[in-house]
Amino acid sequence: MEQHEKLLCHLLECAINGKHFNNTRNYTADEYNKAIKTAAMHNVLPLLYDTLDNAGISGDILARKAENMALQAVQQSYHLLFLSKYVINILEENGIKAVLLKGSSTASLYPVPELRKSGDVDLLLENAGSVDRAGSILGKAGFRMETEQHAQHHVVYKSPDGIDVELHSLLVEPFDNNRVNNYLEKAKAGIFKDNCRKDVMGIELPVLSEPFHAFYLLLHMLQHFLRSGFGLKLICDWAVFWNRDIPQKDKTQFLQLVKESGIYGFARMATLLCIYYLGLCKDNVSFMVYPGNNYNTDEKRDREDAKEFMEEVFEAGEFGKTSPDRMVVLRGTGWISYIREFHHQMRLTYPKAGHIFILWPVLWIMTFTGFLYRNRSIRNVTGSAIIKKAAQRSRLAGKMKLFKNTG
Repeated sequence: MEQHEKLLCHLLECAINGKHFNNTRNYTADEYNKAIKTAAMHNVLPLLYDTLDNAGISGDILARKAENMALQAVQQSYHLLFLSKYVINILEENGIKAVLLKGSSTASLYPVPELRKSGDVDLLLENAGSVDRAGSILGKAGFRMETEQHAQHHVVYKSPDGIDVELHSLLVEPFDNNRVNNYLEKAKAGIFKDNCRKDVMGIELPVLSEPFHAFYLLLHMLQHFLRSGFGLKLICDWAVFWNRDIPQKDKTQFLQLVKESGIYGFARMATLLCIYYLGLCKDNVSFMVYPGNNYNTDEKRDREDAKEFMEEVFEAGEFGKTSPDRMVVLRGTGWISYIREFHHQMRLTYPKAGHIFILWPVLWIMTFTGFLYRNRSIRNVTGSAIIKKAAQRSRLAGKMKLFKNTG
């Protein structure tokens, strides 16, 4: 990691944990500027507003950018909060249950909730039928469905003032593992039995219970990791969530969820990163990282893995937007893994036709043709570059033993 990245980690650690920042390492003005630029790229610059001011970095042009972005984040935060309340109310009035995912609910965990930047409203509904009914209700209220929908697990509606409202019928986009997808469908049913109402920044909203909140944050990270990647904002969410006093029963339920779904390795890796770089108290997460509260693990290997993962997070930027060759992670390094992922992409691109076995050869050709066209003409990147990057990132994924049931 470069010096400005270490500086940014230190600044974020102070910001999300309410600590005072001390420049004991004597970072240079250039390193501060690079750290601020990187924070903006990852959409975490608003979080640093108070911390930069405490550090005496307030007159600089980039620091003033942090102030402007903080003001925008505060305005947007309350806008989204009240929009969430409005949409949930009209759905509930029509007998449709909805649960708020991340957004204001996750922001409320931060020392200054308003500074956690967000751009849309995500609601989980019980099934696809509920999404259709909700869409009809929103349509009458002046919302419009987006012409192009880019995901299977949610439908996007645009509010009258231009804010995206995502109605989720699934927790995440289907993975290339039917057992895991079936497990997540059953887990979603548990969410509606176990959700609660909570005061979120002064507004009462239906939110995920603690175990499911953590589980969803992890699934959301994993979904982006397996595609283009994710940046510092999501990993900050993870650190903030666990740097609290969570009841043991909730920890036990969460651990069961990640082990049975096969994403324990990913949970442990993300948590190690937060311990080493964002000030997460290891005693809070010893149940996840140190089984039996045994701290005598291979710390050298843990630190190396966390460093590699943090470098991946920095490289990705927010949701992997830094480079066009970041498209996918494979669960393996052989050609079988490439073929499996290509087939999975075909199923995602053609969710209905993909169930018809006899159409597969035609759909493979259409998927491959579309892949070449988009990458050459739109993304300006070669297929070989994408494959090379996928292989590089897949070695990190291999350490996580994804989708292996350890329950």
